[in-house]
Amino acid sequence: MDAKRAFAWAGTYVALTSLFAVVAFALVAAGGYYGFQEGAAVYESTESYSSALVAGAPGLAVALVGLVVYRLGTAWALFKTLTAATEEEVAETFDTEHVKSDIVAVLDDRLSDMQHDLQSVNRELRDLKAEDDEF
Repeated sequence: MDAKRAFAWAGTYVALTSLFAVVAFALVAAGGYYGFQEGAAVYESTESYSSALVAGAPGLAVALVGLVVYRLGTAWALFKTLTAATEEEVAETFDTEHVKSDIVAVLDDRLSDMQHDLQSVNRELRDLKAEDDEF
């Protein structure tokens, strides 16, 4: 793969991972802010840590979803770009028509060699038969 195509695929990967990072950061920030605000409000009114933690749990769950989005998104971006880049390179490297013509050329050479060998064996057999007929 030439440097230009590799750079393009690297740019695609960076763009996808950046997109997932921004979405994940937004989820983590929103969830953390919501969870902290709810937890702080409940703690101020009840002064109970367990009640504050329960009140902030949905926000923390959203923050956790943000982390999962980031991890899965970056893994998907890697798989998607790596697979597409490999398919593109293989398609350029292994032209099926070229491979077929190479195989046909090799088979043609082998068949020609076999025909030549058979002709020489037939000549030798005729020579041996002619020698046997002389005696």
